[in-house]
Amino acid sequence: MDSETILLAIFCFVNKFKRSYSSFRRQELRRKILLLYALYVIAIDEESKKERQYWVRPIFTVQRRLLQGASDNLVIEMETADKQKFVNYFRMDPILFQELLKLVGPSIVKQYVVREPIPPETRLQITLRYLASGDSMASISYAYQIGHNTASKIISETCEAIWNALKETYFTDDSPENWQEIANEFQRLWNYPNCIGCIDGKHVTLQGPANSGSTHFNYKGHHSINLLAISDAKYRFTMVDIGAEGRHSDGGVFKNSEMGKRFEEGIFKLPNTKPIEIDGPPLPYVLLADEAFPLTTYMMRPYPRSGKLDLRKKVFNYRLSRARRVVESAFGILAARWRIYRKPIIASVANARKIVQATVALHNFIISNEETLLSKSTYVCLTPEERNLISQGFSSLPVTRGRQLNNGIEIQNAYSNFFIGTGALSFQWERAMNNDF
Repeated sequence: MDSETILLAIFCFVNKFKRSYSSFRRQELRRKILLLYALYVIAIDEESKKERQYWVRPIFTVQRRLLQGASDNLVIEMETADKQKFVNYFRMDPILFQELLKLVGPSIVKQYVVREPIPPETRLQITLRYLASGDSMASISYAYQIGHNTASKIISETCEAIWNALKETYFTDDSPENWQEIANEFQRLWNYPNCIGCIDGKHVTLQGPANSGSTHFNYKGHHSINLLAISDAKYRFTMVDIGAEGRHSDGGVFKNSEMGKRFEEGIFKLPNTKPIEIDGPPLPYVLLADEAFPLTTYMMRPYPRSGKLDLRKKVFNYRLSRARRVVESAFGILAARWRIYRKPIIASVANARKIVQATVALHNFIISNEETLLSKSTYVCLTPEERNLISQGFSSLPVTRGRQLNNGIEIQNAYSNFFIGTGALSFQWERAMNNDF
């Protein structure tokens, strides 16, 4: 009996129920109506279940995947015959790919139950290609001969596995030795003493999340989540805060982040203050930031840019900008290598956060291992055009004027005096005068 027949019978019994005055008869009709309604619900449920046309589409079977899928054909050919194209395809050298597979592979292995599972090597290839190309999920599905939903699930799970496998090793541990090493690199490479990192925030553009209203809507008219990061002197991210709503500013994101609270409370295990060659007390270890952040005892930002800046202040702004550009370059390298950032990410906020976590971890993994495993430069995976690329996948967070502290001003002035005295560089005077610092 179909649902329409049952529904017609229910209407008939309802009409009889309305015309009946006998309590015994009404009780009997009520039982029949309830029984028919239960049958009606079951019939509707059965009719709504469409017969599945395919368990696995013919073009996505294991045999087809082995014959035509990119993992067992194109990737193997590039790895053996053209490693340069392999690097362009996955944004990393085959040696690095195998090292990454050793770390991530055990957590993405699937058990054999009914069908043969997709091997971890293919899962990692699918994820890296998605991040490197920014292609749609459908394009990845066709290239690797797997279902669209399967590709989506693989990418989500593998991004999470990459973050979990790399986060403990490729981000800075809170120890005096590690902070001192970062400060030494800034002194050696960028001539800025007692610097423990450069901080900045960027928007990662999303397709508007469902029912989110203006929660993730930023000042540039896009939906986004925030990526707040601290970079060392070699373009590696030492700390990140990922996923804050796009409507917030740099200062607000930093203030509410775990790293911001720890810096404010002085919890980090920074080394003992290392004096620099100036008259006065030793200067503390500081972060370098732009005008979006407050001036504090642990964070330096430029003097307000105006026509009243004297040479001393212009030199300070130049020296700070010269060192702080490493975080901008780190964002540029990140977006040039992982082209998922070139357009809005089509994913839920939770999955977008996993994607950003994975790319940031991979960014550190590649830079940290290129020198030891490949003996090549930081830009081994980038073309000459990409090396000079200014990131188009990110937009800066809005500038907000922070509260200035007296101690911060004193430290800023002390650095200014150092940069025009014993810490002066021969080329800084011309640069400071010829540019808007």
